[in-house]
Amino acid sequence: MQGQAVAFYLTPDREHVVVGSMLDADGQNLTEPKLQELVLGPQNERAWSQLEDADWIVDGDPDAPVVIYTFTDPNCPYCHRFRQEAKPWIEAGRVQLRHILVGILREDSLPKAATIMGAKDPGAALNKNHERHQDSGIKVVPGLVGDNTDRVQANNRLMASLGLSATPSTYYLDASGNVLTKQGAPRPGELEAIMGSERPD
Repeated sequence: MQGQAVAFYLTPDREHVVVGSMLDADGQNLTEPKLQELVLGPQNERAWSQLEDADWIVDGDPDAPVVIYTFTDPNCPYCHRFRQEAKPWIEAGRVQLRHILVGILREDSLPKAATIMGAKDPGAALNKNHERHQDSGIKVVPGLVGDNTDRVQANNRLMASLGLSATPSTYYLDASGNVLTKQGAPRPGELEAIMGSERPD
């Protein structure tokens, strides 16, 4: 429902359907693990293989042991915040963010994304956009936009096909190798789980 997994329970008499989460006497959510096992897990596994084949830009050491895919709009303040919060792990060589650039938030989001993707060094262009975030980000280069618009639009379609509606939308592996996703900016308490380790000193 609207890109989210929802549980429907059929009553024993098969006359009624109850929608929502089931809790036990201790308040534990019994629905969430089943949704993860039956719906979200397989769905995220398929998404991960699509992301591997997507048009992304590496941010960090390409040999870093932890790979995180994140849909990034050049104008997204929450994407900028996520990148700032991930910086210690990236600089420590523990994490590589793979940015899948989209253009969905503002009129100039797509031209900016196309400019970054078409740059001689897309990683440097992406970093320049982050550094200049307070000053409207990277300047659009018209000559790069026409040649790279299709690439950005393909990423837009991929994002939509995965049922995602917010940037950043991030895919990562937990300690057991399960593919998990987070829509929107992670809360501080979620960062270590997403990054796969404690915050570097």
